[in-house]
Amino acid sequence: DEQHIKEMAAANNPAVAELLRKQDHAKAIEAEIMSLTEVLDNMPGKPGVKGPLVDREGFPRADVDVHEVRRHRNRIACLQTDHVAAMKEVEQSLFALHQATKGGRVSVQPLDSEPSGPNSTPQAAAPSHEAAPQQQQEQAAAVRGEEAFAVVDQVSDSSPASRAGLVVGDRLVSMGHVTREEISAQGMGVLSGVVRNHEGRPLAVRVMREGGSVVEFSLTPGPWAGQGLLGCHLSPL
Repeated sequence: DEQHIKEMAAANNPAVAELLRKQDHAKAIEAEIMSLTEVLDNMPGKPGVKGPLVDREGFPRADVDVHEVRRHRNRIACLQTDHVAAMKEVEQSLFALHQATKGGRVSVQPLDSEPSGPNSTPQAAAPSHEAAPQQQQEQAAAVRGEEAFAVVDQVSDSSPASRAGLVVGDRLVSMGHVTREEISAQGMGVLSGVVRNHEGRPLAVRVMREGGSVVEFSLTPGPWAGQGLLGCHLSPL
């Protein structure tokens, strides 16, 4: 399964192990943010992340535990700051790993390969400077055991997607905790729920881009001049 592939890849390469560690850290932060958001959405009075804590006369709402709501909201704000920092570290590791792969300094061994004899030892793949960008792209994704589940076929100007850096042709590998595994099990509808839950909050997005690069960045869904919270259209693969 996906976890087994990641463990095998990490065991073969310290750089991959470090990248996966940073990705797991970012996902853990995101999971806590989502958990606290659900708590706020389901508390008495349903204050949510942005609901008012005072009534029309300016007094604290009697139907809301104002102290507890503020405590959760403060924790979310701190986690969002931590998430931005974690995502920057992931981006740096992704860039370094991609450059190493592109330059032939990192060899990715087939995960199902076995030594040819009892005394054989795995041989590092010879550096290849002639690998096509598409091959490099797929190799980098294979290292993490990931597959794209949708392609971006439209991005509106000045939209949240455009501001974040999403471009037509990007192949979506993950958005928040959503990966191909979740899409296969629950359909594209699960993506809409994640986007709605992250309105006004950064959402980790990872894409495979034409030309060989693997890019990870933050996208903050929210209202803009057009429709929806992203301003882009995704077609399932």
